[in-house]
Amino acid sequence: MTEIKTRRKMDEITHSVRRSQAVLQYGIGAMIDFPSQVLMTATSELWENPDIIHDERLEKLLGVSEFITPSDYGISFVRFPRWYFCPKCRKFKPIEEWQKEYKAKSARKNTADNDPYMIGKPVCSEDRQELVPARIVTVCKHGHIDDFPWVKWVHRKNRFGEKEVCSHPQLLFKTGSSATSGLEGVEVECTNCGAKASLFGAFNKDTFEVETKDSKFGTDFHCTGRHPWKNEKSICSEYPQTKQRGASSVYFPRIISSLVIPPYSGLLNDKIEKSDALRKLSDIIGDGIDDFCCDKDKEEFILKKIDKYIDEFVKEICENKEAIFSILRRKFSLSENTENKDQDKELLYKSEEYKALTGVISGESFGEDEFKRESVDSDAYGLRCIKSIALIHKVKEVTALIGFSRIQPTNDIDESSEGVLVSVKRKKTSTVRAAYPATMSRGEGIFIEFYKDELEKFFNAEPFNGRAKQLSDRYNNSFYGKNRKLNVDSVFLFLHTMSHLLIKELSFSCGYPTASIRERLYYGEAGGENMCGVFIYTTGGDSEGTLGGLVRQGQIDCLPRVFSHAIESAKFCANDPVCSFSEGQGMDALNYAACHTCALLPETCCEFSNTLLDRVVVVGNMDDSVKGYYSDFVNKIEKPLNNNERVYYS
Repeated sequence: MTEIKTRRKMDEITHSVRRSQAVLQYGIGAMIDFPSQVLMTATSELWENPDIIHDERLEKLLGVSEFITPSDYGISFVRFPRWYFCPKCRKFKPIEEWQKEYKAKSARKNTADNDPYMIGKPVCSEDRQELVPARIVTVCKHGHIDDFPWVKWVHRKNRFGEKEVCSHPQLLFKTGSSATSGLEGVEVECTNCGAKASLFGAFNKDTFEVETKDSKFGTDFHCTGRHPWKNEKSICSEYPQTKQRGASSVYFPRIISSLVIPPYSGLLNDKIEKSDALRKLSDIIGDGIDDFCCDKDKEEFILKKIDKYIDEFVKEICENKEAIFSILRRKFSLSENTENKDQDKELLYKSEEYKALTGVISGESFGEDEFKRESVDSDAYGLRCIKSIALIHKVKEVTALIGFSRIQPTNDIDESSEGVLVSVKRKKTSTVRAAYPATMSRGEGIFIEFYKDELEKFFNAEPFNGRAKQLSDRYNNSFYGKNRKLNVDSVFLFLHTMSHLLIKELSFSCGYPTASIRERLYYGEAGGENMCGVFIYTTGGDSEGTLGGLVRQGQIDCLPRVFSHAIESAKFCANDPVCSFSEGQGMDALNYAACHTCALLPETCCEFSNTLLDRVVVVGNMDDSVKGYYSDFVNKIEKPLNNNERVYYS
């Protein structure tokens, strides 16, 4: 990364963004449309005094020792795209040339130059009009992004035949007559040599490859290999594609979220993570561990350093020495469970959360502060197939941005050989440690565990296996499935669809909008657990978490009503019979009976991008030719005098 010589402050009122947005959807490498200009979030190496957060499990998974989050000092941006035009005089050039013209005019008039780099608002020095940034950019699948090659394009695509790029191109950005629409009506002209070209064909997938090969003057449209967010360039052999700067395919953030569970959420663990002694010990171990080759020698080195600095921890946090040593040993341990090394990493990771949510790992023995679970008598709820219910009064979630991709999304957790994922990890130096940007939020939720054996018995006896197999094959051959293989069966479809139906119903009664409620599915065998459950939760950025409205709906006087309403509402859809008898709808036909009227949710809610859903497995189809698991339940609903109540009888 090229060293940044100076850092200039922006107006906090016109250039403000929420902390979570700056890390996630508008994270590093993404463009943000501010009122006066478009900026790109810069690499975390340029962030000023970021705060440190920890999640031991996620740190080990991603191979870092900490996460960073924007502090009150703010974060850094770079200006991109760099091409701007004046809406009055129509001059079109890079921001550096606008700045040079602006400073030259200020010098001629001998006026005070309070903003020579036009940080606050780029303006035309002649017309005093606010400049407008270019609306299109070029991106390639390796994550590179650059301005559209305006100068090359106008000369290569000159309407009267290709011209060689002139020595001093001066561009004008024009729109054609009202009779001309689309890209043909947008014209760029070079006033120096007279070349003119429209943007017709600029968005064709292979246009740059064709124009490069057919150019008689050797005009090259290969990718420039630019990463403006860190001011770096690399050699790239790809041909880029033209995109609208606000298109969703310009930036796909790769986000991983994790629940902080016992024993990692204990009071003592929190004290150790916030201590100065831990940072000192981590730096010493990180600097010295690379001197050893085998894990055995590394483990011995770690234990010696822990033993040497343990007294500093005792002095700083005033806790039991043996307890501190046990946590530090676990935190810096290199050993892995060899019995589980061949299992799916994601399932193994979730199996630990599953144990905490089901109460297999109790938080009481760890002095819990960040994870509070209340177990309830699920039999008293009278809900069929429910094995257990837990009310999670408090839970902490860490969400990390590990990278991004352009043109197509990816589910990789490190940079692949093809270079699809662009890592945003902060590089380790003599003064900082490697880290990913992340946010931390606290919230609440309801965990519902189903009897997996009972569901498997029902769906094996019913005509669902063919539907599930077809959907599974579609998914694994789809855009998303190529990066995240899944074995989709009828039980999974049931679990996922029930999660969506419950979230829709809960949003009417819990006080939170649908978009703020999320799901976390636990399904499969890993870590000694045969998982079949769903955690429906919400989080907030406040230090105290959320207000308890979701947990309240999990109480015995509320959840049966929510459950029955959710199932009843799924029986009929406004788009029936088309929706009910669908053989495939949504992205890549990855849903059966599920549309925006009945089962789909906002994208922020779903783990699987609103795919792999089917109401038929829950309530059957419209004419009852296929029975869902709760089809008989729907037919047994009694409606008492109080129309707000609906009760199921099993």
